[in-house]
Amino acid sequence: MFNWNPSKKIGPLHKHIQWLRWIVPLGILGMAALHQLVLQALSAWIPPEYQFLLAIGLYGLSGSLVVWFVLGWVATNVARQERTEAELRVAYDNLAETHRQLLAAHDIGREIASAADIQQILELAARAPTHLANAKGATVVTFDEDANRLNLDMAWGMSANYLNGLQQRIEAGIPSHRCKTCQGLETHVSSDCPLFEGLQDLARQDNIQSLVCLPLVRNEQREGIISAYFPSPNGPPEEQLHLLNIVASGIVTALDGIRLRNAQMETIYAIDHLTQTQQDLDNLLRQVLNTSLSGWEAQSGGIFLYDETTDAWKRWIQRGLGDNSSHPHLGLALDLAKDALQQKQPILIPDLSKYPIADPQSIKGLKSAAAAPLISGGESLGALVMVARRADRFLARQASFLSAIAHQAAMAISNAQLHTQVQQMVIIEERYRLSREMHDGLAQTITSMGWQLDHLGNLLEKEDYPTAKQELSNIRQLAREVYMDVREAIDGLRLAGEHSDGLAGALTEYVKDFHNRTGIQADFRLMGEKCALPPETALQLQRIVQEGLTNARKHANAQHVWVQLQRAPHRIEMTIADDGQGFDPNLPRGRHHVGLSSMRERVQSLGGSFTLATSPGQGTRITVTTPVQKNSEQ
Repeated sequence: MFNWNPSKKIGPLHKHIQWLRWIVPLGILGMAALHQLVLQALSAWIPPEYQFLLAIGLYGLSGSLVVWFVLGWVATNVARQERTEAELRVAYDNLAETHRQLLAAHDIGREIASAADIQQILELAARAPTHLANAKGATVVTFDEDANRLNLDMAWGMSANYLNGLQQRIEAGIPSHRCKTCQGLETHVSSDCPLFEGLQDLARQDNIQSLVCLPLVRNEQREGIISAYFPSPNGPPEEQLHLLNIVASGIVTALDGIRLRNAQMETIYAIDHLTQTQQDLDNLLRQVLNTSLSGWEAQSGGIFLYDETTDAWKRWIQRGLGDNSSHPHLGLALDLAKDALQQKQPILIPDLSKYPIADPQSIKGLKSAAAAPLISGGESLGALVMVARRADRFLARQASFLSAIAHQAAMAISNAQLHTQVQQMVIIEERYRLSREMHDGLAQTITSMGWQLDHLGNLLEKEDYPTAKQELSNIRQLAREVYMDVREAIDGLRLAGEHSDGLAGALTEYVKDFHNRTGIQADFRLMGEKCALPPETALQLQRIVQEGLTNARKHANAQHVWVQLQRAPHRIEMTIADDGQGFDPNLPRGRHHVGLSSMRERVQSLGGSFTLATSPGQGTRITVTTPVQKNSEQ
C-alpha cells in the first residue's frame, strides 16, 4: 500500500495547495466584499424581513460553489496521483519479473557455459522455457536428414501420457522437413501442427493450449527445435519469447563447442588407432589428413613431409588446396608448414586477414588456419596444415588439442611400416570408459570406506561401541556396493557379442542375473521375432543395458526395472525404464551423468538415436534406436 508523507515528498498537488493558501484567503475576502456590495445593492429592493434569507442564500450558494470546485480540483489531482502510483506499482512488478527472468537466464547461461556434455546441455535446453516463460513443459527435437524423421532427444516437465503419445507419434514418422521449413513457429492446440496432430485431447487434459518452437540454427541451417508448451492460447509475451530465442542461440553455441571438442577427442583416438595399422604411407597420410580435417570441421589442408638432408619438402598429401603446385592456397599452406616447423610449436590463426601473408590472393575465400609440426623422437618429420572457410575455427586455447593430434600423426607416420596388427578402437574406448567409471564410482567408494575405517578405529579407541557398531554397518554396506561395482565391471568385461540364443538370450540372462544380485525386480520382454545382429552391435547394446541397470541400482532408487527389445523395419528399438525418483534439478549432478554420456556415445557409434525421458518422481525411460542391415536374418 502506498503511504504518502508530506514531510518527505513534495509533489505537484502539495505545491498547488501551498499556492492556494495564499490565494484562497484573498479570494474569500473578495467574495465577502462582493456579497456585501450585492446585499447592499439589493437591500433597497428587498423587504427587511427577507434580507436575512437573502444573505444566507448568497453565502450558501457562493460557498457551495467554491467548495464544489475546490473539492473537484483536489479529487482530479488525487485521482491522477493514484493512477500514477498504480502505474508505478505495475511497472515495478513488471521490472521485478523481468529481473527474475534475467537472473534465471543468467543462471541458465552460466550452466550452459560450464556444461560438460551434450546430455547436460539438452537438459538445460528443455528446462529453459519452464524457468523463463512459465511453460508447462518442453522438448528438444532434432532432425534426421537421412531418414527424414524427427528425433526426440530430451523432454522436461511433460506428463507421462503426453510424452508417450508424442514418442509414438514421432516414431510413426513425422517428416523432418515440415518442422525444418515451418515459418510460423507458433501454433494453437487445434492446428494441424505435426507435434499436436492426434494429441489434441492429451494436450487439453494437461492444460496445454499453444506451442512455440525455438529454432536451433547452425551455419544458417535449422538442425532442430526446442518446443515449449504453454497453458495460454497466445503463448508467452514478446519479451519472454525474445529471451528464449537468446537462450536457444546460446544452446546452439554450446552444442557446437561440445561437438567440436568431442570430434577433436575422437580425432585423437582415431589417429591413435591409425598408428597401430599396417598400410602404405600415402594411404596413411590421407586417412590422417581426412580425420584431422573432419575433427576440426576444416575444408582444406595438407600433410607435408620434410627432408632435413635436402632442406626441402619431399612428399605431401593435400585436399582442397588447388589442382597444381602453383595454386595460391597450396603456397599458403607450404608457408604455414614452414613457419610451424621452424617455430617447433603449433600456429593457430583465428583471422587470416591479420596474418602477415606475402600474397593476399592466397587467402581468398579462407578465414582461419592452423599448422603444427610433426615431431617424433626429436626428429622433425613435417607439418600438418588445416584451413577453414569460417573465422575463429582455430583459437589459441585449442593449441593443446592440435599438439596432441600432431603428435599422434607423427607417431603414425614414424611407425607406418612397423605396425603389423590392427587393434580395435572399441578397446581403447572401453578402457577409457572403464577407468572413468572406476574413478568416479569404485575409487571414491573405496576412499570413503578408508575414511570410515579410520573413524571406526577412533570410535573403538574411545570405546564408543554403539556408534562403532553403526559405523561398521555402514562399512559393510559400502563393501557390498564395492562388490556390486566390481562384479558389474567384471561382467561387463565378460560380455560377448555372440550368444547361442542371440541378443535376446544374452539380455534375458543378464537381466535375470541383475535381479538375483540386487533384489530389484527386473523384467525383460522381447517384442516380435528374434533377429541376428553383428557381434559389435549386440555387444554395444548389451553394454548399454548394463549401464542403464547400473544407473537404476545406484542412482534411481528404483524398485522395478524393465528392458524391452523390439525389431522394427530396418532398425532395433530397445527401452530401459525404471520406477525410480527421476532427475531432481535442484540437486547437484550425480555420477549417473557419466553413464548416460557413455550410453549416448555407444549409440552414436552404432549410428543410432538416444532418447531420455525423465522428470522428478516420474522415473526414467531410455529409448535406443539403432539401424540394422536390411539383410539381417530374423
